[in-house]
Amino acid sequence: MLAALATAVDDADPLAGLAVRDVPVPAPPPGWARVRLRAASLNHHDLWTLRGVGVRPGQLPLVLGTDGAGVDDDGREVLVHAVVTSPGWAGEETQDPGRSLLSERHPGTLAEEVWAPARNLVPLPEGLSAVEAACLPTAWLTAYRMLFTRSGAAPGSTVLVQGAGGGVSTALVALGAAAGYRVWVTSRSPAKRERALALGAAAAFEPGARLPERVDAVMESVGEATWEHSVRSLRPGGTVVVCGATSGEA
Repeated sequence: MLAALATAVDDADPLAGLAVRDVPVPAPPPGWARVRLRAASLNHHDLWTLRGVGVRPGQLPLVLGTDGAGVDDDGREVLVHAVVTSPGWAGEETQDPGRSLLSERHPGTLAEEVWAPARNLVPLPEGLSAVEAACLPTAWLTAYRMLFTRSGAAPGSTVLVQGAGGGVSTALVALGAAAGYRVWVTSRSPAKRERALALGAAAAFEPGARLPERVDAVMESVGEATWEHSVRSLRPGGTVVVCGATSGEA
């Protein structure tokens, strides 16, 4: 099958290790199901892999891609949940020390087909195309969990999203605005600030700007570059929800 691979890692030139070529169809573990992919979305995770983050010696080549949607062998239109838990794990997925994402230990979705645990196949949401649904599993599910499960904020609350423009940040703006939150964003890019406002953000600021008031929750995925501002922007008793640190650890 044709697939996009990480064949080498290079922090300075990550795309140097990217290749598209035929690869053998993998032998799936018991209880896994095949999806013939109609769409797969790019994720920053793919770039981190090409830079060598989380890649152990001997793993390459790796089929990239965490997100996808297609048709299973029963003819159902499905999207593929990206988190793969340890065999027999029955608890909260994020608490499983052996969890991984597709493309980390198992071939990913940037291919003609992918195998995943049967429980990871979710019916395609009504009204969404395969292209739209393929964007949901990693970025949008992360954003949903940050905002609605972990933030402690409620509709009407003010939520600051650091670093507008990425997949998670875009999802946070769209979900928050739709749910009745007052969403503020930061970005160095005027175009990204304008895009966030078009998606429903109530206000957009330069990184590190003094805000009109302190916020109820901060959605943090940038890390070192914004951490101090995130803490200073929070009201007493507010919450910082962290899903990553793309600029480095604080």
